[in-house]
Parts: sequence; structure tokens; C-alpha cells
Amino acid sequence: MSGKLARIALVTLGPLSQSSIGGLATMTAFLQRVIAESQSYDCEVISLANSISDSASIHLLQPFQWLNCPEVHQGEWNGRSYKHVGAYWVELEPQRYRPRAELTELLERFDLVQFVIGYPAWAWSASDVRKPILIWTATTSRQDRLSRTHHMPFAKRTWSWMMIRLAEHYDRKAVRQARFVFALSEYTFEQIRTWIPPDRISVAPCGVDTNLFYPGNHVNSSYLLCVGRLSDPRKNIRLLFHAYSQVVAHLPSAPDLYLVGDFSLTPKFCDLLNSLRISEKVRFLGPRYGAELAEIYRGATMLVVSSDEEGLGIVILEAMASGLPVVSTRCGGPETAIIEGKTGLLTPVGDSQSLAAAIQLLLDDAGLRSIMGRNARQVAVEKFSYASAGRVFLNRYKQILD
Repeated sequence: MSGKLARIALVTLGPLSQSSIGGLATMTAFLQRVIAESQSYDCEVISLANSISDSASIHLLQPFQWLNCPEVHQGEWNGRSYKHVGAYWVELEPQRYRPRAELTELLERFDLVQFVIGYPAWAWSASDVRKPILIWTATTSRQDRLSRTHHMPFAKRTWSWMMIRLAEHYDRKAVRQARFVFALSEYTFEQIRTWIPPDRISVAPCGVDTNLFYPGNHVNSSYLLCVGRLSDPRKNIRLLFHAYSQVVAHLPSAPDLYLVGDFSLTPKFCDLLNSLRISEKVRFLGPRYGAELAEIYRGATMLVVSSDEEGLGIVILEAMASGLPVVSTRCGGPETAIIEGKTGLLTPVGDSQSLAAAIQLLLDDAGLRSIMGRNARQVAVEKFSYASAGRVFLNRYKQILD
């Protein structure tokens, strides 16, 4: 390419804000930075309506809007401006996946459209766009919904089951119309690979800032750590509490458990902590970001992940870059990052005894923790640094745009 830089649209879900957290926000920020630092392309972030209260959308329950069109709002996120595009009849989930003229017109201004999404159905919104469409997805709608339904009341669970087939229909259509699909993990790759030819899909994990997340001396490590969107039932914090209570029962001097993320300590959880006799040893730090979060990692003994399902588990990469061993359930994505017995330990989903035993094993063996921590840092630098993880995307963009 020469002269004017090619333009790439990063399309994700929103609207975005400075407090946006979670996997998609992290994935989008990573790719935005990789593209900007390459100095090879111009990049702009565009977000799609994914809420019934979306202010840029037309609402079925507000008839006075029916003759209007979805709006394109301007916002600021991650230090740069972005655009947010509404949808028609946003209360109806399938409408959010459908193309609309406002979005199509906007995306046609770019040379390449890169979706950064939880599952592929959202990319069907660009089915009228004639430019190359690429998808970076964490999972499929079926896997995403199945992991959510376990924690839903019966009525919502029934409705979700009804929507699974419809959403999966859009998943398949979106994947088949895409020029290329990046799967966040081996777990995601296995879910999608049978839908398209093998030369149109590859594994592409998110990168982590290994200059921000780096090891401390871990000599005075004083707590176990869990990080994430802890309000999401799929994180299965109850399992973590039960496992930790078993650790404390065997080792009363066990390090305290620190939780970082958006967790609401309801009376029900207070009762659970009291019944497990660990309320005095569990600390809730709330959300933490950037350098503050990196410092928390450096003071930890290990990271513990108790999820029922993860597309990858970006917090695992952050912990590994920080030189921490990781104990995680074998819930899909973590198997891409964790090398069993070398950088951490994997346990069956939902098994508190196995999770407790793995935590106990590492607490009892400081030498093993140290070896695993060094191995984790090495793997993070070699495989999950911004440079290594970003190269997969930049090479593909060059191949398509050249």
C-alpha cells in the first residue's frame, strides 16, 4: 500500500464508556492499540446497540419513534472518538443482528470491517456491506446461552432456549459471509471450524501488555486473587467460596481471598460466607484498572478462576504475565492459555473439592509456585504479548488489503 492509509472499522457492542469492562472492551482496546502502533492503517471504533434501552435506537414500545431512523451518536472511549449506531425495534433481539442503512452507509467508508464480538451473529448486521468482513469472536451464541441458562429462572430459561436456534442461525450466516474468522481460543475454534473452509479461520488469542503486567518478587505474597466480572453468574463465585472454605478448614492460616471486580455482596452471599466461616478472610476490592490492577497481581500468591465457561479468560493472561501460577476450572478458553502442570492447574467445572485440592497443592509448595510463575511469564511474553498476538491480525489485514 502507498499514499493514503487503508481504513479499518473495529465494530463491537456498546455504547462504550470509560467504565466499560470485560472481555469485549479489553479485546477491542487491544486491537485498537495494535492497529494504531503498526502505523499502517487508520482505525475507528463503531459500537452496535445491544440493549433494549439504547438511546440511538427505535423502540417498538414508543410509537412516536416509528417514522424515525436509528441514529448515529458520537462518543469518546479509550482517549479517542467513536460512533454508536442504533437499531430498529431494539426490544426484539433479532433486530439487533439485522443490517440497517445507517450502519451499512457508515461501514462502506472503510476498506475493511473487523468485528470484535462475543458471538458471530452480530456480524450479520454488515451483510449488505461490500467490503471485506472479518470476525473476531469469543464463543458461539449456543455456548454463550447454554452457560447462562443454568443460572436463570424457569421462564427466562425457556425463552433463552427458544432464542438459541434463532441466534445460532445468524451465527452461521455471519460466519459464512465473512472473509475470515479469528477464534479467541482453541475452544472457540472447535465450535466454529466445521462451518467454513479451514483456510478462513484461525486461533487468535487476545494480547496482554507485558510491560504493564510484570512479576513482582512474590516474596511477601499474601493473598489468593480472583479477578473478573464477578456479577456474571457464569463466573460461579459460589464454587470459589466453597473451595476456599475447604482450603481454610485444612489450613486456617491460608492467605486471605481478594476479589477484584463488579461484585455486589447481597444478604444471600453474606449468609453463605458466614455459613462457610470465611467472611473474615474474604475481601472485596471492587473494580481496579491499569497500574493499580497490575500492582494487585504482583502482590498475589496465585490467580483462581472458578468459571463455568470462558471464551479465553483475559485475566489469566494478565496473571501469567505477572508471574503468577493459575488454578482454573477446565471451562473452555483457559485450556488455550494454561499448560497443565507447567503454568498452572486445571480442574473439572463445578468441582469444589478438586479446585480446593489444586489451591492447597500450590500453597503447600512454594518451589512449585515459583517454577510455574516463571514458566507463566515466559509463555505470556512469547505467545500472548501485544507484539506476538497482534501479528496474527496485522498479517491477515496485509494479505487482504494488498
